[in-house]
Amino acid sequence: MPDNNEERQEVDVTPEEEGALSNAESFEALPEKKPEPDFDEAQANDLLDRLQRLQAEFENYKKRINGRFEEAAKFAREGVLLKLLEVYDNIERAMEVDFKKDPAAAKEGIGAIEIQISKILSLEDVRPIEPLNKDFDPYYQHAVSKTSDPNLPDGKVVEVYQKGYMLREKVLRPAMVRVNRHERPSASEITEDANESSEMDSE
Repeated sequence: MPDNNEERQEVDVTPEEEGALSNAESFEALPEKKPEPDFDEAQANDLLDRLQRLQAEFENYKKRINGRFEEAAKFAREGVLLKLLEVYDNIERAMEVDFKKDPAAAKEGIGAIEIQISKILSLEDVRPIEPLNKDFDPYYQHAVSKTSDPNLPDGKVVEVYQKGYMLREKVLRPAMVRVNRHERPSASEITEDANESSEMDSE
């Protein structure tokens, strides 16, 4: 009959098995990760509503800004038109003068109108382009004809048909000019230049 006090047999455990057992116990001790809640549909609707309201506010802001720009441009035009009306009044007065009986008074009236227009252009920051005897620049001038004079430098503006003007730093209207080129122009170019010159003189 076996002895109850007989010692229990010990089971040999390798180090690898001990590590596996400890890892299993640690794994079981970790708390279960709770699943993240799904995105609430009410939250999505709230965000969409906010986005739509922001978009509507931005559209209203753009309309207000555009309205202010249009209003400012309208008043700017009115100011220029009022100045032009003053010039028109003076032209009407000048036309009442008998040019044959009193040419000096007529000339004086036209000179006063020219000065008045020059002041208006200056106030609006409009200034003339002075290209004569300067190098041709296609940004500031438009060459409507050419000439070939060996006694003049090549590429110089030798005649101005119509004045050009700058509005601040922008070309409001380029000057119409004749440019000197040392190469001989073709017969067609000479004919074309002559026709343009006659048209300018007739105007």
